[in-house]
Amino acid sequence: MIRAGRASLVVSSVETDPDLVSQHLGLSPRTVIRKGEVSRSGRVREHHTWAVDARTFSNDDDDQTGTAALTALLEQCRAAFGRVGTLPADCRARIVWSADSDSAQGGFVLTAAVAALDRRARCRPLRDAVSG
Repeated sequence: MIRAGRASLVVSSVETDPDLVSQHLGLSPRTVIRKGEVSRSGRVREHHTWAVDARTFSNDDDDQTGTAALTALLEQCRAAFGRVGTLPADCRARIVWSADSDSAQGGFVLTAAVAALDRRARCRPLRDAVSG
């Protein structure tokens, strides 16, 4: 069974500044890493990273699906629906969704309501993002 879930909208780019991503999407990121910054390991970052995160959600008796974080992220990013696909060409936007399980097996099942939010965001379908 899935115990907790996390979700982020991440935009990476080589040239487009993260401040421009914020303006374009109308969202404030939780994380910004700029091209040229040096990581803790000493590696120089080769691209900008901009991310909005939903908090970690622990499942409760009403939701054992692990989709609470994904649903919250899509709701949080509602203002950007329709704008993600019009980011500059060097930008790559993706949703990262993960969960903690009490076993080493299983997977995710999206409810129709969550899948509908994905379609309204005009993103590449989540099923395609997971498989490709």
